[in-house]
Amino acid sequence: MKTYFILFALCFVSVFGFGQKLPLEKASPFTAVKWENQQPVVQFNGEWYTLEKLDRYTIKELLDFCRQKHGDKWQKRFSEDLIEVLTEIGSPPNEKVELLLSNSEQKITVTGAYTQANRQQVLAYAKANKQAQKTLTIEQSVADISEFQQLLEKQSSYVHLANYDYKSAIDSLKTIIKKSTGEINVDYLAYELAKIMGKIGDRHSSVKNESFEKDKYPSYSLQLPFSVAPLNQKAIALKSMRNDGIYKYYHVDFPFIKSINYLPVHLMIDSLVYKSNKAPKEAKFAHGVAAIQQPGKLYLINNLKLPKQIKITFTNGKTDTTEIVQLQNESFLYQSKLERNATLNAANIKKGDFKSILTLLKGNIGLISLPEMYGFDEVGGLEKFIESTFNAFYGTKALIIDLRFNPGGSRDLIQKFAPYIIPKSNSPWVANVTYLRTDDRNTIHNSMSDRFLYTYSSNNFNNIDRKSIVIFSDSFVKEKEFDAAKFSNPHYMVLESGNKPYRRPIYILVNEYSFSAASVFTSAFKGLPNVKVVGITTDGSSGNSKKMNLKHSDIQVGLSTMLSFQRNGKTLDGNGTNPDIYIPEDEEQILEGSDVQLKRLIEIINQN
Repeated sequence: MKTYFILFALCFVSVFGFGQKLPLEKASPFTAVKWENQQPVVQFNGEWYTLEKLDRYTIKELLDFCRQKHGDKWQKRFSEDLIEVLTEIGSPPNEKVELLLSNSEQKITVTGAYTQANRQQVLAYAKANKQAQKTLTIEQSVADISEFQQLLEKQSSYVHLANYDYKSAIDSLKTIIKKSTGEINVDYLAYELAKIMGKIGDRHSSVKNESFEKDKYPSYSLQLPFSVAPLNQKAIALKSMRNDGIYKYYHVDFPFIKSINYLPVHLMIDSLVYKSNKAPKEAKFAHGVAAIQQPGKLYLINNLKLPKQIKITFTNGKTDTTEIVQLQNESFLYQSKLERNATLNAANIKKGDFKSILTLLKGNIGLISLPEMYGFDEVGGLEKFIESTFNAFYGTKALIIDLRFNPGGSRDLIQKFAPYIIPKSNSPWVANVTYLRTDDRNTIHNSMSDRFLYTYSSNNFNNIDRKSIVIFSDSFVKEKEFDAAKFSNPHYMVLESGNKPYRRPIYILVNEYSFSAASVFTSAFKGLPNVKVVGITTDGSSGNSKKMNLKHSDIQVGLSTMLSFQRNGKTLDGNGTNPDIYIPEDEEQILEGSDVQLKRLIEIINQN
């Protein structure tokens, strides 16, 4: 009887006592959270403290998890969704929480309680703080610019490779700021820093004021009253016929845009569209055309005043005509029928509908369409579906892997496709060489292993892998050198053939919108004897981005911490991967949405 009583008492305590699990989904033990040097300073019982430990977790452990799990939202998630974070990490919180707090006078351990009321105060403080932080003093602005420079030099990989005098640009910005007579607008500072970042050439970089409110700028949403699309390095003006990606020329007799307010289109893109300034040629122009479609936004992010009149000079190559147009709040952004379909298919795949991935084309040609580089942990069932796809396609004449309009994502698909694509005679295959910006060359970096990148001595490689690395390295020459002391030892992505590789020709179909992991996929298999890259040079880029916030302005700065080289020694950033068979979009594809690139590729396959 005594034993039963003790067991009941223990159960009673675990359910109703100090071990009681918190029933709330949204609650906090603090009444406010602010950030100093990337560390949380919390308000508890009306006083501000640096938070050092929460129950059994150090703050470093929690913040590292938030950065890895939630990317650029890590601070927001920690501040506002702490219960969710703890649940994700595997420790759903109890109602009571032990906190280790410190300030300049003392270090104390206290017991707090998660409440909804506390979280509401956290939200209110965050909102009020964002609204208040619209301007900076000159001293705060200069301090943030200095911090920006330090981040570039300590964290950025591409600043060490770029042929750009960023130090002079930063000094010039400081001089302008110091000559100012009033406070500095946070948006202004963010855009000036973004210009500098754009010229470094880091395509995974970002500089933004997360508190930006476009409603404060009435001109921000103003767009040209027609669509603009790229065609053979020329900008064409279009109008939509239906809401399904079908267009016709805005001016039949003058289809091309020569200039805007007498500034030639190419010069306008070179001078104002800084985000894609160092992109490969075709990608740079395509992104640039989309940007000049939106003059309100384009002028604002360049800290320029939008002209009262917009004069467009149209041309047919021989004669011109000029028209004053009225900007509209309505969006006319060009989106081809192919891109619309890719966007729709991407959404369906995430829901578990895989039918758009697999198509058997006329002539017994297999087509695998991948609108995103999915991680298998985020799309259940996709991994097995890919395996069944290859089983279904073993008897086909050729295989096309379509990565057009693919913005990137995970590298899981590269690893999954490798055993089917790589011939046994080329296995192991060194697909990618990278270097991480770090002062500790010998540390094992999880951010690299998450990308299937390992050093020569890694336990993930066997002796055969290492022999392949040695053979590859003997002929590998980097296009640009850098100070190796500022980077890790080289990391390699080594891919293996499988038990039953596909034995027919494989064509990887790409365009100027194939970005990040999609471009890595393309580069990884280029050069194999059974693989041809077809279409347009990819947008490249592979950066292992890391995000930080400047102290005074809270401007978020994202930097690529990794240099990623292709087998030919060129970086993915700024170069992309060139096609073996060049097939550009033509007028029919842009206007009518007919997949001319795919049709032309099928003709080439059938001719062989």
